[in-house]
Amino acid sequence: MLSQNDRNALTLPGVLVTAGLVGSSDFRAQVGGRTVLTLEAHGDHWAPGEDLNPSVTALPRSSAGPTELLLTGIALPFVRTCPLGGWVLDVDGVPIHVGTSYPDPPPAAGQRVRFRGTVEVADGYVADEVQAALRRPTDRSWLVQRIVRLKPVTGGGQRTVRPEPITSIRHTADSSSYLIDLRDQR
Repeated sequence: MLSQNDRNALTLPGVLVTAGLVGSSDFRAQVGGRTVLTLEAHGDHWAPGEDLNPSVTALPRSSAGPTELLLTGIALPFVRTCPLGGWVLDVDGVPIHVGTSYPDPPPAAGQRVRFRGTVEVADGYVADEVQAALRRPTDRSWLVQRIVRLKPVTGGGQRTVRPEPITSIRHTADSSSYLIDLRDQR
C-alpha cells in the first residue's frame, strides 16, 4: 500500500519465495537488506479500474500463505509475443507479470485495471522472457522488511507448514518456502 507519509514508496506484504527458487536459483535475502528481483502475480480476475490510482491493498490472510492483494495499475503492452503468455501490470512504476487471469482475457494495453491475486518472486527465466517481450527491465531493488519461513512439518499423516519469523533466507535441507514483505523506495 502507498503509505501516507511517503507517496514514493510501494509496499508489498506476503510475497512468496518458492522452495525451488531458494534451492535451485540460489535466491538469498536478509531483513534490512536490499534484493533485486522481478515479480509475478497469479489470480483469476481483473476488472476495469478507471477511477482508481495505482495502489496495493492487502486482504486478510493466513500467516501460512502468500497475501492476497488488490493491485491497481495500467496494463503494459508487450513489444513482441511473450512465450509465457499473460500480461504485465504496472503498479506505480513497478512492472508485475500476471501469469494467469483465467477465465478473463488479458486487458487492453494502456487500460487501468484492478487485479486480485498473490505475488511471488519470478524465476530467472520468467524475468528474462518478460523483459525481452516488454523490451524494458523488470528487475527492481527492494528493501526486505520481514521474512517468514514456511517450514514443512508432518504430523498425523498430514503435511502442513509452520510459519517461523527469521532474519535471512538461505538454502535449507528441507523444502521451505518463504514470505517476504518488500518496500520499494525510489
